[in-house]
Amino acid sequence: MKVEEIKKILGDKFLSKARGQSLLLDENIARKFADLVSLAHGRRVLEIGPGLGIITKHLKNRGFEVIGVEIDKYFCSYLRGIDMNVICEDFLKLEEDFSFPEVVVGALPFSVSLPILQKIKNNRDKIKEWVFVFQKEVAERFTSEPGRESYSSLSILFNILYNISVEFEIKPEAFFPKPDIISTVLEGTVKENPIIEVDESFERFLRDIFRFKRKTLKNNLFDYNINRVSIDLKRRAETLEMEEVVQLYRVMGLIKKPEIRDP
Repeated sequence: MKVEEIKKILGDKFLSKARGQSLLLDENIARKFADLVSLAHGRRVLEIGPGLGIITKHLKNRGFEVIGVEIDKYFCSYLRGIDMNVICEDFLKLEEDFSFPEVVVGALPFSVSLPILQKIKNNRDKIKEWVFVFQKEVAERFTSEPGRESYSSLSILFNILYNISVEFEIKPEAFFPKPDIISTVLEGTVKENPIIEVDESFERFLRDIFRFKRKTLKNNLFDYNINRVSIDLKRRAETLEMEEVVQLYRVMGLIKKPEIRDP
């Protein structure tokens, strides 16, 4: 799509920075993105925030049946006008019993990318693959390694659950209006046999060991029984490999000290 073409379609429509409404221009990037989507999980694909449908077009050209979920009423109207199946709704407000396809894709605004990934994670029994455009700094949180500033509980959690690959970067010039950031495309597929069963207890443990970024494990795990731990508790959580976190949890994750209540 050319800028002039987009402006003509938009008319007086204002693109909201708060919603991260930068529209992809580059057809080659849209095609490259669509080519990442696997046929292994069927032909139904849910696209979050299709906008004017540039990625949608290339997905349909590959034979996918695309269901769009678009929060913006103007884009909903436009997409329906070009015969696209679209649900005019906030993805985060979709009911838990919604019939999700096994594949979800989209270009995610910075402000909602983490909540969207949490919802995807919570529905991993249905959603087996995702391909998303992220702000580069957000993408790094999901792919980071121990010792890096961006390494966090999210890095560990999502790499336990998913095989995540960094596919390519997108320069600001590929969007209209041009954002101030570089974007990164990530693909994630659910691991059939993760190294640990992730439940609420494990996720709480992950949050606890990272609760104070600059504190040692001993300080962050003050409310756990730490007597049986072989890992050096003077280390910080951001130095731990994923396997070490799992080992630590198996030793002490279920032996949290009971809360002492006031009489």
